[in-house]
Amino acid sequence: MEKVTVSDILEQPGGWRFSVRILVFVGLAMVFDGFDYMIVSFTMPQITQEMSLGLIETGSLASFSLLGMLVGGFASGYLADRFGRKHVMNVSIMIYALLTVPIFFVHSYDMFALCRIFSGVGVGAVIPLSVTIVSEYAPTAHRGAFVTITKTFMMLGWVVAGLTAMYVVPNFGWRLCYLIGGFPFVYGIVMHFVMPESVQWLFGKGRVSEALAIVNKINAGLDHPKPGGYAAADIAVPPAVQGGQLSQLVSKRYLRVTLGIWLVAFTTCSLSYGLTNWMPTVLLASGYSVSASYGYTTLMNLLGCAGAVVAGVAADRIGRIRSTYVALALAAVSVVFTAVFGFGGLMIPACIFMGFAINYAYMTPAPITIEAYPTEIRATGQACVTTVARIGGFITPMVIGGALQTGSTFSTVLVVFLVPLALAAVFTKLLIKRETRGVQLEALGADER
Repeated sequence: MEKVTVSDILEQPGGWRFSVRILVFVGLAMVFDGFDYMIVSFTMPQITQEMSLGLIETGSLASFSLLGMLVGGFASGYLADRFGRKHVMNVSIMIYALLTVPIFFVHSYDMFALCRIFSGVGVGAVIPLSVTIVSEYAPTAHRGAFVTITKTFMMLGWVVAGLTAMYVVPNFGWRLCYLIGGFPFVYGIVMHFVMPESVQWLFGKGRVSEALAIVNKINAGLDHPKPGGYAAADIAVPPAVQGGQLSQLVSKRYLRVTLGIWLVAFTTCSLSYGLTNWMPTVLLASGYSVSASYGYTTLMNLLGCAGAVVAGVAADRIGRIRSTYVALALAAVSVVFTAVFGFGGLMIPACIFMGFAINYAYMTPAPITIEAYPTEIRATGQACVTTVARIGGFITPMVIGGALQTGSTFSTVLVVFLVPLALAAVFTKLLIKRETRGVQLEALGADER
């Protein structure tokens, strides 16, 4: 009997149900993750006023969690490739939830910064692991959509943060938002019992009996399950990649694509995080009410969810590379539109357009990253890309604050983003190049670059 891959089994009629189950489990974790990250953007004005902060310090409020996310994201990939995706992700959920609660009690800028850095470690760890484990259970034809929808759940958390802040901040003050942010601790415990480990990873580590138990659970849910289930001799497992995880990413085989993905991810994350974090404060300073500024930013994040879904669908329909070019072009047009017309009375269409476009662009590196590396280094690759992207997200809010403090307008800041967007298109053309749409993960892992 010819051997089959895990992807072959998932792609049989009915296999999508198991894939969707994993997506929902992980997606809910990402909603909580997005809430805990984005809630600072909706409490920045109140914290700034209470602690008498300058513009650069205000911008840094959003950057502190990103500093922790750099550490958490980088470490999580290495740990997940060595010890498994599931346990590292669940512990990370509990870490960021538990360390968000103390912010309810802080009264100084320094203590706020410390709490956000430590909670950011958990937030940063969950993101690359979520994308990795969903991709390893996704059907090949729709892998791009599954990957970007996973991150869309994070953006849905941004929307939930905005809606929560709209009600909580005026009625109960900003601190309660951080107490609410501790709820995911319970979900982390639940995930321990309901979430399976990555079957791809288990096979790669030689833990065949555990992997087969999951494979046969998938088989049992198929429309036409294989009688008697699968044995080890039935499953084709790609040969393991030899060498250290980090050294492989920058080896001759992967260096070009690694650099390309890093540069594109740095650019698109800078744009998304920089603009999203500053929008509530900029709108308040422009004369909008608290409800209006939060509402417009929430609308922007809601359309960002749509942009993220479109990023995945487009990647599966027209290819990863073409979709990236389309996304970068739309992002460029959106920032120009907002700069010219947004603050001239067209803020609603500007928020709709920009929210959709910049998050479409932000999502484009996700499926490319997943498909660039084999199972043994996939989580590390995803984590490193996330870390590099977060460096951009960490720097940009403070750079924007500095620019505003020197007298630049927010419209000018927007126009400057055209330069990195153009460079991202060049990086995609020269360094990434390779189209991976419709190729099984097992085959990608065996390909030579």
